[in-house]
Amino acid sequence: MLEQENISTSAIKILEAATELFARDNFDAVSIKQIASASGVNSALISYYFGGKKNLYQEVLVTHAKFFISLQDQIRKQDISPLAKLRAYVDTIAKIQAEHPYRIHLIFRELLMPNPTFDGFVKNYLYRAHKFMAELVEAAIAEGEIDTEMQPTHVAFSLESMILFFFLMRSHVKILGNFDEGKEIEYLYRNLDSFLDTLKK
Repeated sequence: MLEQENISTSAIKILEAATELFARDNFDAVSIKQIASASGVNSALISYYFGGKKNLYQEVLVTHAKFFISLQDQIRKQDISPLAKLRAYVDTIAKIQAEHPYRIHLIFRELLMPNPTFDGFVKNYLYRAHKFMAELVEAAIAEGEIDTEMQPTHVAFSLESMILFFFLMRSHVKILGNFDEGKEIEYLYRNLDSFLDTLKK
């Protein structure tokens, strides 16, 4: 895996171009030629820096996952309530998607339609993401923000399902729901709040 401080300008261009292309399409549909053209570098440099398309795709996934894991760690440290941390997490994902509409699909696509080559990586990321959500639920129960006989991990599954579906289907939600620009995120918050309200004392 490339260390960011040692990565060359050409490698950065390749990684950024590959990220956008893989985000818009799946692994098999993106070619080395497309990546080289989008990054403006010689295709031979892809093999030189990354050892081929498979390793490049894995680097894209790792970089993307590390960002979300870092985000989760940052939110853990915030001195706010557990449910406020949940809101902060969703807020940040929404901002990321606004800036890069397709990138959010990278990890989610591998969760939904895993490529066997990257199965171990995806499972590791999935478990860490689920652990983060379960921790928030456990803390919310401990602090009296919610009260439920459901296991925290089951509550976490429900929250993850709502969040995952929304961000995968956001453009369709906006159109089908006839939401004004930017207002579709309020739909997600209302749904999360409605679910959490059923768990409050």
